[in-house]
Amino acid sequence: MCGINGVFFKKNKSEKEISGTLSKMNGKIIHRGPDEDGFYAKAKQEFSIGMAMRRLSIIDLSTGKQPMFSEDGKIAIVFNGEIYNYRQLKNDLLKKNVEFLTTSDTEVILRLYEQHGTSSFKMLDGMFAFSIFDENKNKLLITRDFFGEKPLYYANFENKIFWASELKSIMAVADKKPEISKEGLNLYLQLTYIPAPFSIYEGIHKLPPNHYLELDCSNSSTKIVEIENELQTNIDPDISFEEAKRQTHDLVTESVKSRSVADVPLGTFLSGGVDSSIVSLALAQQEENKIDTFSVGFEKKSFDETDKSRVVADIIGSSHHEFIISVDDLKDNINNILLNFDEPFADSSSLPT
Repeated sequence: MCGINGVFFKKNKSEKEISGTLSKMNGKIIHRGPDEDGFYAKAKQEFSIGMAMRRLSIIDLSTGKQPMFSEDGKIAIVFNGEIYNYRQLKNDLLKKNVEFLTTSDTEVILRLYEQHGTSSFKMLDGMFAFSIFDENKNKLLITRDFFGEKPLYYANFENKIFWASELKSIMAVADKKPEISKEGLNLYLQLTYIPAPFSIYEGIHKLPPNHYLELDCSNSSTKIVEIENELQTNIDPDISFEEAKRQTHDLVTESVKSRSVADVPLGTFLSGGVDSSIVSLALAQQEENKIDTFSVGFEKKSFDETDKSRVVADIIGSSHHEFIISVDDLKDNINNILLNFDEPFADSSSLPT
């Protein structure tokens, strides 16, 4: 899962103080990245900046450590997510004689940025939240993926700016607890969740999907910029039903394939519904070995759907695992579940998940 954190001080701070702040922030998201952590701290005369991350290793287990740096050490990145088309992007860069030190998708983002600047962001197909500090330009860039799959919060306080994968990281280092946002609360009561750019707290925001925040470190000014994606809309309105089915099959198959690049074993969450059953089938057809499928069921039979997921698992020949949730399980874990939401959230299906 991974997670990133960062801090920008609008004045000079020691690298020890920067690292201390980042350690507090990272300490709140160990559950996102139990494998390792990484820190970057830079104290300059007019400002200070630091970035950190917690890593769950999925791709490039041995050399994918972060932060990663440009060859001259002037550009640094921390990254949470997965870039589905990174191999294609890497091949394009290799043809331009760009050299790589790792096999990770993180380095692909870094090398792309070196070649194309912020216009490289639209080339990325994936789920991601990352921050890049470009010392050559004294600019920080914080970026979120097209659909907003990866969370990213930021707060511009009086003398500092924080950004983080989880709200609790910012709360751990804020000088005082912010006021409840009436607008955020109002939206929650209407929608059962709080959409970007709002959060439950005044002064803390979610970066909107498909946008990046640009911070000019020289004068502490910020702006939010939309990433201009070139979406393909060449769909034939007169397509036949049979051709539509074929194209849908091919698109779903390719989508699952692109998301199954990993250096660790793969599995699916199988509810027994149409969507998860199709994804599980598509993955099983692509893998040489049995895939693992996982289902959550309930002791109360009227809520339980494990019989449906069991049928699908049998059809696709997966190694199937079931977890049965009881009322006592929820009672014992409800406080931890709520604390992991960070802010009000009312989708009851998140409880068993």
